[in-house]
Amino acid sequence: MVEPGTPAQLDAGWEALRAGAWTQARYLFEAEAAEAETGPALDGLARSRWWLGDVPGAIEAWERAYGAYRRAGEDAAAARAALFLSKEHGQTLGNHAAANGWLARARDLLDPLPPSAAHGWLRLAESEIEMDPAGSLDLASLALETGRRFRDPDLELASLGRVGLAEIWLGRVEEGMTRFDQGMAAATAGEPRDLRTLGDLFCSMMLAAEVTLEPERFEQWNHLLFGYMKKHNHPDVLTFCGTCCAEVLGAAGQWEEGEKWLTDTLRALESSGQRTRCVHPATRLASLRVMQGRLEEAEALLRGYEDLPEATQPQVALYLARGQTALAAARLHRRLNQLGRNTLLAAPLLAQLTDVQLAQGDVAGARTTAEILAGIASRAGRDRVAAEAELAGGSVAAASGGLEEAAERLGRAIELFTRYHMPHGAARAHLALARGVAVDEPERAVEETRQALDGFERLGATRDADLAAGFLRQLGVRGRTGPKLLGELSKREVEVLRLLGYGLTNAEIAARLYISTKTVATHVGNVFAKLHVRNRAEAATFAQRHLMEDVPS
Repeated sequence: MVEPGTPAQLDAGWEALRAGAWTQARYLFEAEAAEAETGPALDGLARSRWWLGDVPGAIEAWERAYGAYRRAGEDAAAARAALFLSKEHGQTLGNHAAANGWLARARDLLDPLPPSAAHGWLRLAESEIEMDPAGSLDLASLALETGRRFRDPDLELASLGRVGLAEIWLGRVEEGMTRFDQGMAAATAGEPRDLRTLGDLFCSMMLAAEVTLEPERFEQWNHLLFGYMKKHNHPDVLTFCGTCCAEVLGAAGQWEEGEKWLTDTLRALESSGQRTRCVHPATRLASLRVMQGRLEEAEALLRGYEDLPEATQPQVALYLARGQTALAAARLHRRLNQLGRNTLLAAPLLAQLTDVQLAQGDVAGARTTAEILAGIASRAGRDRVAAEAELAGGSVAAASGGLEEAAERLGRAIELFTRYHMPHGAARAHLALARGVAVDEPERAVEETRQALDGFERLGATRDADLAAGFLRQLGVRGRTGPKLLGELSKREVEVLRLLGYGLTNAEIAARLYISTKTVATHVGNVFAKLHVRNRAEAATFAQRHLMEDVPS
């Protein structure tokens, strides 16, 4: 038994933290702090509360730890507490004034002190809020150098993630991804003393995967990381960021499972009153809703988050879906002016801008934008970015009558998207190619459109599927066989299908229809078989097109 108020109790608390035993750690640190309010005891209490989701409690303990460290003359440790407070006020509570104040306090405390690991943590914190990629890289590199000099594995590995991310932003993709490979290898070998390092490194890698459009490395390390946690009996250190989990699932084409992670994460954030730590799940869910054609829901999700950087793409997609091309263009130009137009970060925005300019009839502007995107793809040397560039360039060529160039470039886009398992991009390229060859090769246009329609329907991308079906009708072809297939369903199966279309679970459907969940499961299976759909998302898409009625009360 560990005696209260002894070094053994404090050591046991820190060991519990390293093992992921958050509740046990909190108990030990609370007992220690009750005996004596020392900086280490309060610091450990704050960290254990943070892991248990009690951010206000963690902030309160870190404030007390800061005071205790200052009274003890341990200014470097006080500065570390100040940096934790800065991050929680800024990232979690959205209080940027408090975040800036605590960052400034840490800076002033460390300024007169000799170099230490705490100075590296300060540089890392400054790197995380630096908007200029080159400036962020300089600061993160200083933090990395400091972590290695003072043999602080957590500082070193967290800094590796920031350096890698900044290098990727600057177009040095392979260098950046190699940083992540190195960091994750060391992390899963057990080098970090703080499990937060795993989460921070993984979160940075998620952002990197999004920028590079390369989910494979992300997925591979995801498997290894979960294997590491299982081997060492750690809890899932990533569950505090459900957006990360959703990104993994989305990259693997599991949109339905990813959607569940996003909705659950968003619900948890709303109930806690906290803010997300990286990409807000509402913006990711809004993107999905636009693709599903659920525009009012997308608008509601973005309300209050419109000015977040990650809200740009879903907001533009919403504007474009509603024909508000001037608003879409203005939003994209504003964000591109902030980022610059020649960095890898700008690539997805330039791809969107090409679509917007084509929708406006500005073929010359779209050509210029597509050329900038092609330059980024060439410098980065990444096939996935090249696929987006070929899609943009091919779409411009089709719009300007260059059908031979359009067919060649869009064909390359389809090949690249297919090779790297990006079905939505491939379907978009098929539809763009169909539009380009419609006059000269109508039969090919029909086949390309059917492939696009099939791809969109498999993903549940309702809005895009509707556009493809509409183009098929323009070509004189009936695009869907939905009504015929509906005739194969029983009356009860049609009722179940309709409720699937509104996103209800089996339990909710059972409550609506006054039947058991087992019976609902049977009906759902029959619906899947008769409509030739593979999952609930595809069934819901079918229902939304062919059974649009008010939800029964």
